[in-house]
Amino acid sequence: TAVALCAARGFGNAMARTFLGAALCLAALGSADAFTSRAVGLRPTPMPVRSSPVVQALGSADAVALRAVGLRPAPILVRSSPAMASQVQLSDAAPASGGVEWGSIAKYTFATGLQFAMIAAALAGLDRAGFAQLPTACAVPLFAFLGLRSRVFSSLDNRRPDRKAQEGGATPTDVKRPSWTPPGIAFPIIWSTITLLRTISATMVFAANGRVLCSAPILALVSHLVCGDTWNSITNAERRLGVSFAFVFAVFGSACYAVYEFSKVKQLAAYILLPNAVWISIATVLTGAIWRINEPVQPLLPARGDGKAARLRLPFTSFSK
Repeated sequence: TAVALCAARGFGNAMARTFLGAALCLAALGSADAFTSRAVGLRPTPMPVRSSPVVQALGSADAVALRAVGLRPAPILVRSSPAMASQVQLSDAAPASGGVEWGSIAKYTFATGLQFAMIAAALAGLDRAGFAQLPTACAVPLFAFLGLRSRVFSSLDNRRPDRKAQEGGATPTDVKRPSWTPPGIAFPIIWSTITLLRTISATMVFAANGRVLCSAPILALVSHLVCGDTWNSITNAERRLGVSFAFVFAVFGSACYAVYEFSKVKQLAAYILLPNAVWISIATVLTGAIWRINEPVQPLLPARGDGKAARLRLPFTSFSK
């Protein structure tokens, strides 16, 4: 809520609602104390409402920051009774102790920005080539291709889940998932429907916005697609559950922003695209739930030495994946 109020001053009500939606998703995952404990690698347990040196030490900003990035804070000697100390239980196995792998963060940023720039350049090139002179129906296969295969512009490993290897489940067999997770067969159906809605709404915006491809609303949708491709790489190729949960808010925020941009051109197109944002909000909660229940809880930032980092590759090398 505080983030949303700050955003209201700098970015307007639309972005404020986006941040507020993200805050509400966090609230849905559990109480603030339980969520923070999970984020830093602790198991929340019932505690009496009182202050103690142990709680103050583990709740300090330095300790929280270190655990969030995969480091173990140095032991702090405090006087406490065994009963009080037993109320705080550390995770069975701490994340990799090498600190944050900044190379992976730079990789995600570079790959996402490059993919966006390449798609935007391609759309601008089509505009210059006279795409607006073609029938509106020609935009349908273009937007369908972007919705289905935008990842071919990505320099990340964007392999999709192997449903056969996962025995039809939504996640690999060794990853726990909440009981309310939709069956694996539902995901291709949902994503196919979402792709259809994206294609229809984008075509409507293209026709109503001067028949320009490289425009603000279309580029807002592109930003959502490239964020989704980066998230897919983090989730399915690298299987970094904590980083996946942190980055899914970029996917959710970009989905909401695309709806907002579409609404400024054609309200009906925004309503058609809205289910996409609704589904991403559900996926956000599901991603957080999967992260929480898989022990040891992984850090929210990529940890150096975790052996999960995937190498960059050349774009246009994964048409069949």
